[in-house]
Amino acid sequence: MSIASSTGKSIHVKVVTDIRDGHRKETNSFQAQGMYYEKENAVYVTYKEQQDMGDINTIVKIAEGEVIVTRSGAVKMKQQFRKKERTSTPYKSQYGPLHMETFTHNFEYKRFQTKGTLFVTYDLYLQGEKAGKYALTISFKEQ
Repeated sequence: MSIASSTGKSIHVKVVTDIRDGHRKETNSFQAQGMYYEKENAVYVTYKEQQDMGDINTIVKIAEGEVIVTRSGAVKMKQQFRKKERTSTPYKSQYGPLHMETFTHNFEYKRFQTKGTLFVTYDLYLQGEKAGKYALTISFKEQ
């Protein structure tokens, strides 16, 4: 059974990404409508991100010891976060494929009744070069 056929809860999602590259700091954020599911000892948060290059469908799977962010549409990737581990994945966009690696410093997920927050800190490498230190916060609340 896919998560799409599971009974989910409608949520409002806010995604904030802080990027540090040396002395430069950049913050990106957006809000979207999404769905929240619980299935087989994991939590799933799904939402659609609208970018200039096109729509991106995102599924965030939060499980014991691992977070997986799968994106499809204008970009395709499956980014894995495991504490103190380096993982790699292909990243595909309209600009072509890139080799992406992630070193996860930490992640923490908290759920309180009708809302939740996922916080992930990691270093991102593209084509073997460090692209920066990232802090990703995904927060949601039921509607």
